[in-house]
Amino acid sequence: MFDEDKKRTLMKLNLAIAEGLVDEEIIPILDKINSLKDYYTTSSCIGRIGIMEIPKYKNPKLFSRWLGKWHNYPSFDEVKSRVRPVDGYLIFVMNSPILHIACRDVERAKYLLDLAIHSGLKASSIKSISNKRVIVEILTTYKIDAPIGEGKRIFIDDEYLKFLLEYSILKLKRARELLFKWAEKVGR
Repeated sequence: MFDEDKKRTLMKLNLAIAEGLVDEEIIPILDKINSLKDYYTTSSCIGRIGIMEIPKYKNPKLFSRWLGKWHNYPSFDEVKSRVRPVDGYLIFVMNSPILHIACRDVERAKYLLDLAIHSGLKASSIKSISNKRVIVEILTTYKIDAPIGEGKRIFIDDEYLKFLLEYSILKLKRARELLFKWAEKVGR
């Protein structure tokens, strides 16, 4: 069952890569993990910086929308161009890289998790356990969700937006370094 799921999932991943839907920078990590017989990746993101509109009185999971989202390191002008009045809340976001990995069993999941935590990826955890697989989430503690506006009011000036962007880029770079150092150790 595990091997069949892995084969099916990797076919979908290869299609997504061919269509340019996978962050290029994370592909070497995906390839390494997916080459190991007891693991396969189910989702991933190299991390991102963005400006998001979150509604006040609607379910944010369903009705939030990105006004700008970058998986690279955006310029101040790129970010500034997305700051505008909204109907709800305007949020500056920096999300850490994240990987979801299916493991053949708990023992193999524990190996990945221990390695991640000892590599500085301290928000990593086991997300689910079933008869067919164990899902491990690999994640750092680096995250920023900063409210920068509400409705017609924008609460930040250019100086603070520059600081927030520069700080986020530093944190995102550090998070990526931790992920790549962890990936070097996997499978040794």
